[in-house]
Order: sequence, then C-alpha cells, then structure tokens
Amino acid sequence: MNLNNLISSLGIKSNLAGDMSFLILFLLVSFVVSFALGKHRLLVSLLGVYVAYAVVNMADFEFVRSANNKTLLFLAVLVGFVILFSRIIRANVSGHGPMLMTKLVVGTAIVVGLSLSIIFNWYSAKETADFVTPNIRKFFTGDLYQFLWGIAPLVYLGIVRKRID
Repeated sequence: MNLNNLISSLGIKSNLAGDMSFLILFLLVSFVVSFALGKHRLLVSLLGVYVAYAVVNMADFEFVRSANNKTLLFLAVLVGFVILFSRIIRANVSGHGPMLMTKLVVGTAIVVGLSLSIIFNWYSAKETADFVTPNIRKFFTGDLYQFLWGIAPLVYLGIVRKRID
C-alpha cells in the first residue's frame, strides 16, 4: 500500500493526501539526512547548495543542457563540496539533546528544500506532475517561495549559534 492510499483511506481528499504524503516524505528524508550530515557537515552543506547551484549555472557545456544532467551535476558538486570542505571548514552546530536534534533537522530541511527548489525549476510542471502535486510544486518554485528558500540558509546561519574552530 502506498502512502497516498493510506492517507486517502483516513478520509482525506486525494489532492491533500498527495501534499501530506510529500510532507511526510520530506520530513523523513530531512531527519535521515541530518544523521548522515551531523553537526559538523550541516553548515558546509548549507553553503554547498549555493556553490553547487553556481557551478551548474556557470557550466555551459553541451551535456549540462538537460534537466536530468543538471540535477546529476548539482548533486555531484554538492556531495563533493561537503566531502572536501567538511575537513577544511570546521564549523559545528552547537547544542546537545533535543535542541541539537531540532537544529539539525531544521537545517537539513532547509538544505533539502533549497535543493528541491533548484531542481524543480529545471523541470517543467508536466515532467514533475507524476510525483509532485501542483501545490507542492508551487511551494518550491513560486517566485516568493524561491526567494524564501534562497535566503533560508542565511537566516538559519544567522540564528543558529555556531562554533568555528
């Protein structure tokens, strides 16, 4: 049974069920990725999204013209940046216990959300219609939302106290 059917069986409309399914999946991915990143790599990954976006936009090669190739290059540069620079840029998210976990999940949700905002903009609405509802797509690609996703890492960095070695 898929998540949409499960949520629909609870009496929730199908369109809203798709949105809720995506939200649950988004939060689950953010939670899992926050463990993978940890408090040492989170801040580097926030900066890495900007770097990966800049590299993909500046890459004017024939193979980077399609949305699929842009997405693969973006993810490769993001992962490479995090791996290479996590040892050079030694920044930690401070805290412990539930507060640290909250900071990590929120920070990771921002990384995932900004990445999805960038990636969804490379695909047409028709191409993403199979796995993303129009409301979710608008949440990531609408003009105001793009701006908010774009500044969210900066706001997060300004709010979260960090220790830089």
